[in-house]
Amino acid sequence: MKRMICAVIVIAVTLLASKVTALEVNSPAPDFTASSTQGEITLSELLVKGPVILAYYYADFSSG
Repeated sequence: MKRMICAVIVIAVTLLASKVTALEVNSPAPDFTASSTQGEITLSELLVKGPVILAYYYADFSSG
């Protein structure tokens, strides 16, 4: 049952993500706010302090 729920979630996320347009290489990232271990962070606030590197680890905390 747990695998079935995970499969449904993956399919739903994939379908939702297919409607999002990808950023072009070297294009600026849109401003966003996200939760972090240090509270809410906003990209524009971080950029005031200097360059920011965004990394996405799609497999973190997964069993695969």
